[in-house]
Amino acid sequence: MKTIGSGILSWIKHAVQEYNEELYQSMYHEKDPIKKTFCFAPILPKPKFDNNQIELSGNYIQIIFSFYNYNYAFRIYNSFVGQLHKKFHLNRNSMTLIQAYILPEEDIQTTKIKIKLSSPMIVRKHDRETRKDTYYCFEREDFKTYLNINILEQMKAEGLDASLLDGFEIKPIQAKKVVMPVYEKMIECSIGSFELVGKKELLNYLYRAGMGAKKGLGFGMFNLIS
Repeated sequence: MKTIGSGILSWIKHAVQEYNEELYQSMYHEKDPIKKTFCFAPILPKPKFDNNQIELSGNYIQIIFSFYNYNYAFRIYNSFVGQLHKKFHLNRNSMTLIQAYILPEEDIQTTKIKIKLSSPMIVRKHDRETRKDTYYCFEREDFKTYLNINILEQMKAEGLDASLLDGFEIKPIQAKKVVMPVYEKMIECSIGSFELVGKKELLNYLYRAGMGAKKGLGFGMFNLIS
């Protein structure tokens, strides 16, 4: 079983590699699990899920990307622009980029925000010895522990100080556990709305880079809500 996210990922890889091989290798080296400092969320027109298929009410999707590093963002954006009006074949289907534009973003000036996840959030515990992964939704006891670990791993990729995470809290407002297919695995995730408390620099970072694991597959993006 494959997800919408895996199809989008195939297109991203194609766009970036065609644009710049060095950039592609920095993002998708074959052997190294490179942390992605961006996230994305697909917006589907009235999707209906039926076994291994997703039926849409229209023949289009929208994809919103968010980046922490602006230089990196513009290079990725330029790779997307290079794919305008080019057909990308995907199994028995295809997709074509017809428009790309830059959206405004907010600057967080408080230490407490309310968010709504645009794409499910994955929190992962990785055992280096057994190479096995365990996943935690917000209901599980160790959810916050491993979310913090995931965030710290993200921050290392950007050279950010671990002390930014001091005092960070996450509280569910109207949240729900879901189980999502990620390649051949079924993984528990969290969706819905949450309250985040932390340093402004951290909240702005998470707002732009996303939160949790597997963000490069279309997880962990959120919007601000009032």
